[in-house]
Amino acid sequence: MTPQEALQKYFGYSKFRHQQEAIIQHVLNKQDVMALMPTGGGKSLCYQLPAVLLNGLTIVISPLIALMKDQVDSLNVSGIPAAFLNSAQTPEEQRQLVERLRNSQVKLLYLAPERLFGAENKLVPFLKTLNVVQIAIDEAHCISQWGHDFRPEYLMLAQLKNEFPNVPVIALTATADKLTQKDILEKLNLHQPKVFVSSFNRANITYRVIPKKNSFKQLIAFLNERPDESGIIYCLSRKSTEDLAADLKDEGFAAEAYHAGLNNEIKAKNQEAFLRDDVKIIVATIAFGMGINKSNVRYVVHMDLPKNIEGYYQETGRAGRDGLASEALLLYSPGDAGKLQHFARIEGNEEQSRIMLNKLNDMVRYCQLQTCRRQYLMNYFDEAFPPDCGSCDVCLTEFKRFDGTLIAQKALSAVSRLNERFGINYVIDFLRGSKNEKIREEHKQLKTYGIGADISKVDWQRYIRELITLEYLQVTDDGYPVLKLTGQSSLVLKGLQKVEFIETQTTEEHYTEAAPPHEAELLNLLKSVRRDIAQLENVPPYIIVSDATLLEMATYLPQSLDELRLISGFGDIKLARYGRELLQPVKDYCKAKGLESKIAYKSPKRERKTKTERPARSPRSGTDTRTETFNLYRQGKNATEIAAARGLSLVTIESHLSHFVQTGDLDVKELVAENKLTIIIEAVENYGAERLAPLKEVLGDAYTYGEIKAVISWMNKN
Repeated sequence: MTPQEALQKYFGYSKFRHQQEAIIQHVLNKQDVMALMPTGGGKSLCYQLPAVLLNGLTIVISPLIALMKDQVDSLNVSGIPAAFLNSAQTPEEQRQLVERLRNSQVKLLYLAPERLFGAENKLVPFLKTLNVVQIAIDEAHCISQWGHDFRPEYLMLAQLKNEFPNVPVIALTATADKLTQKDILEKLNLHQPKVFVSSFNRANITYRVIPKKNSFKQLIAFLNERPDESGIIYCLSRKSTEDLAADLKDEGFAAEAYHAGLNNEIKAKNQEAFLRDDVKIIVATIAFGMGINKSNVRYVVHMDLPKNIEGYYQETGRAGRDGLASEALLLYSPGDAGKLQHFARIEGNEEQSRIMLNKLNDMVRYCQLQTCRRQYLMNYFDEAFPPDCGSCDVCLTEFKRFDGTLIAQKALSAVSRLNERFGINYVIDFLRGSKNEKIREEHKQLKTYGIGADISKVDWQRYIRELITLEYLQVTDDGYPVLKLTGQSSLVLKGLQKVEFIETQTTEEHYTEAAPPHEAELLNLLKSVRRDIAQLENVPPYIIVSDATLLEMATYLPQSLDELRLISGFGDIKLARYGRELLQPVKDYCKAKGLESKIAYKSPKRERKTKTERPARSPRSGTDTRTETFNLYRQGKNATEIAAARGLSLVTIESHLSHFVQTGDLDVKELVAENKLTIIIEAVENYGAERLAPLKEVLGDAYTYGEIKAVISWMNKN
């Protein structure tokens, strides 16, 4: 049978795509191959078709065996006997598989790398007794520390060519820059490999980046235009995926969460439901997607900034595998980049940290583009592309521009006068004439100090980002990024080069109308619900939420958790704990009365530090619930023991103790180790204290919410 005949018989295609035919021929000729092909470009076929034609066993190495059921099922349905071996199988299932392998009844065997070379595994000697004719390494970029998804267990694959010297190896990936490609080839020790790089262009995908403003509302508007279509929504954290999936369900969407922390049964169930279209939307971390062949994914949304272009491109590539028009939407906030810098730094490895930070900066530049996004992506992967694709948001939008030469000259002059030694924030504070003590006295004597005081900090941030994009400024890529002039800077400073900025486009509306009257009946109902919650928690009702918060709810009638977040008094913890229970009566009341949300009339929350009650001078005696906690703490019990003794949640006890840090009755160092204290303070100063979840995300698992709250209370006190 020829490759062409096998293509038609087993896969139902009449012709090959990209460079599939040449790749397959090299494998059939027992030559090593590395193939770079975009997601949806048909990488799997490059080893699946040779597996049909070669008389023996093909071993497929994959990083996420739990997600390979789809491919194995698809192959078996197509008449190609395939199987996978993993730790979830019973001894009897594994025994039956071994028997099938001995009897040459399996064409493709899927394995995780640790199953092949793990310390306690004796699989290689067994496989060497079989007729192994091909080894395929899927997601080969996982072997490279410079890749976007490095997995240490992949390094074990360096032994492959020693154990199977005469077996052709095909390494496949959808995304790898030049450095990663070189690293893959070196680590796998391939023998005179032929490298195939197909076009990375996915012409059927439209790329869009929008400023993140009320992200849930933006997402709902996007989804409402695509009610019957399948999509993947990527979030940065596991908790975000679960919260967002729950919120979408509340809005009537068929959505489920997927992340590595869920148990295998739930992951398999949610994946299967998505593949079968029983669930239209999967809200996931990047753990979801590898090995998924679902062809009718119509859109991919990134709610948070991806860490690098490779990951972003691979994830967006899961849309439109069937070739039909699809969309990639990214919600971008400059603040996201600051949070991700924490994850980009690899402790004890400055070189890798630098590369990861560079990759993050490339991702930020993509989000800030004024030129074709597709061209930027193609150029990133060393592929030439014209400057107007006609199908990204930049190419589809007519931007209004204005002459910003004078603004540019002010910025460039400031960088020059500061001897190109300071970062963006310092330069902006200098331009605006900030009285901040961080501004050096000698700099306050310079003529350019304060020349940009008429421009807001937010606008200066935007202008400087545009100057970087236009290459009139550059940012160093070391641990302390500073602004530098470029070869083009002098042309602007001398007035020989005109600079145009894009006029700000905002969809935010500002309402100045008086607040609507509140619904008295609803207010009473909310107070009743709050009382029930308080009784269960064994705390006074005002501890749950204040009367002022309930009054706002009865006035502005929030209809979703995202709208409830705009009501004063709802931080992340209270929203997670009590949000749904307090929101439901509002939704029921509005439905019965034919009312709609009035949240648009509400002014945005003012930027402020964590709101606390008026501090007491010392713990009061009597029945105050916080005093009870304080007394038990002074008796030597820790927070966990107090929570158990009082039948309250750990979160509540930690809040009680934080209160006494703020009143001065507790030393913060009793609750937080000194080495952690300075790090939490720095995080709060950088990201603010309004929301705990982003702080926890940045600080990581070594820091608890209780420690973070205690430090915030201490900072408020001071």
